[in-house]
Amino acid sequence: MNFKTLFMSVIALSALSVSAQTPKWLDPGVNKENRLDNVSNYFAYETEQLAQQGKKESSSRFLSIEGTWKFNWVKDAQDRPANFFATDYNDSGWKTIPVPGMWEMNGFGIPIYKNAGYVWANQFHPNPPFIEERNNHVGSYRRSFSIPADWSGDDIYIHIGSATSNLTMYVNGQYVGYSEDSKVAAEFDITKYIKPGQQNLIAMQIMRWCDGSYLEDQDFWRLCGIARECYIYARPKAHINDLFITPDLINNYKDGVLQGKLDLVNGKGKTVKIRLTDANGKEVLSESVTALDNGPVTFNYQTGGLKNIQKWSAESPNLYKLYVSLYDGDKLIECIPQR
Repeated sequence: MNFKTLFMSVIALSALSVSAQTPKWLDPGVNKENRLDNVSNYFAYETEQLAQQGKKESSSRFLSIEGTWKFNWVKDAQDRPANFFATDYNDSGWKTIPVPGMWEMNGFGIPIYKNAGYVWANQFHPNPPFIEERNNHVGSYRRSFSIPADWSGDDIYIHIGSATSNLTMYVNGQYVGYSEDSKVAAEFDITKYIKPGQQNLIAMQIMRWCDGSYLEDQDFWRLCGIARECYIYARPKAHINDLFITPDLINNYKDGVLQGKLDLVNGKGKTVKIRLTDANGKEVLSESVTALDNGPVTFNYQTGGLKNIQKWSAESPNLYKLYVSLYDGDKLIECIPQR
């Protein structure tokens, strides 16, 4: 090894060392860890009847984790409880908070309105990605849930609709992942940490500020905590991971075109069935596509049932309903409704 190679190796190792010593919440190179990629907004039902109702709370694959959680709040980040996620941690002295729920609206901290500049401007000089631990409030959450025994063998995920400014997730004492992007849902695959048929401890920690807070210099009230719905859900091993549907108009806006692309997990040999209904529930389109491999499935339909469609406008908000179903032979695996 010559001197130049040795020198570059030392520099690379030094950079790795610095990165390893930088906590995630101060590292601009990290805004998620083990968080699932964002996909379209949907819920997959076990029957088309449930998909028609469109209430995920009615599905046996849905478990709400909303309600009252044990909660610890500290003013300065350096005082946050260590090992709070351990299954044998004593949280008997903790208070409680609703989830969803913003800290400041439940007696933890003070809401601050800021229309220009950073909320910490009177405390320290903005110097991205630097954030002080002083006045950097931290909320820690703990609660146990019984996971249905019949979810054994399924993939199990947790959904936190919005956590400001970041989120660190633990299940049964084990680290699951990290997320910033406070207005984006954080979803994690928790299959390997969960014990179906038993009580399972979910522990989370949220910080008031992180390096990502430098990107949120907007005109709004500064509130921390969990703002949107939270739940755990199960998916069969073969399922639709993402779908992108594109409706369009042709022939002087009289007729319709419907295109779609679906990403499947373990989808080889499975059949995707497309069914479109109008506002009265009348079927106007039905077709099937078989996945030849585990890659994406596409469809393109622009004749027959899409003649003289009822168009959407602000004055006449007509919508059709699309049911995307995944089958293994004649057995329905799941059905996703989209308007």
